[in-house]
Amino acid sequence: MCGSAAAARETQLVDDVDAFPGHIACDGDSRSEIVVPIVAAGDDGDDRLVAIIDVDCAVLAGFDEVDRLWLEKLAGLIGRSCDW
Repeated sequence: MCGSAAAARETQLVDDVDAFPGHIACDGDSRSEIVVPIVAAGDDGDDRLVAIIDVDCAVLAGFDEVDRLWLEKLAGLIGRSCDW
């Protein structure tokens, strides 16, 4: 899922990681996952991927749109605030 989020530069929110094609489990107990890319402005003005927020949950459908909203806000803050 990290690769998908990085390639698309879009949050991946998956209710059932076993149903996600090509999922590689970081934790065998993981059942759902949210992955949020962190993008920062480069010196040339182009946005670039600099990091990923990856959170696993041991229950199915452990994340929702509220989680997406706040993690995306956090990713934006980190992307703007750090000296990449």
